[in-house]
Amino acid sequence: MFSLAVRADIANRQAAVAAALLYDKMEQFRSTPLNDPLWADGADDITYDTKYMRVWQVRGGALRTVTITIYAENASNRKQSELIRATTLVSGTF
Repeated sequence: MFSLAVRADIANRQAAVAAALLYDKMEQFRSTPLNDPLWADGADDITYDTKYMRVWQVRGGALRTVTITIYAENASNRKQSELIRATTLVSGTF
C-alpha cells in the first residue's frame, strides 16, 4: 500500500512539473518574433526532481503548428516516458 502511494505521489509531481515546463515553452514561443531562431525544432534537458526532456517541433510557413512534448526518466528502468504533449497553431497575422 505504501509503495503504491509513493508511486502515485511521484507520478503526480512529475505531471505537475511537466505541465509547468510545457506552459513555460509555450509562453516563450508566444513572446518571440516569428523570425527568431527559436522557431526551429529543438530539445532541452531539465533536471528538477528527475531528468526531463522537452522536445518541440515547428511545422509550416505563414501558419505554423508547434508541438511540445515532455518526457521524464523512469527511475526504475532509466527509460523516457511521455508525460504530456500539446500542439497549437500560430499565425503572424490576425
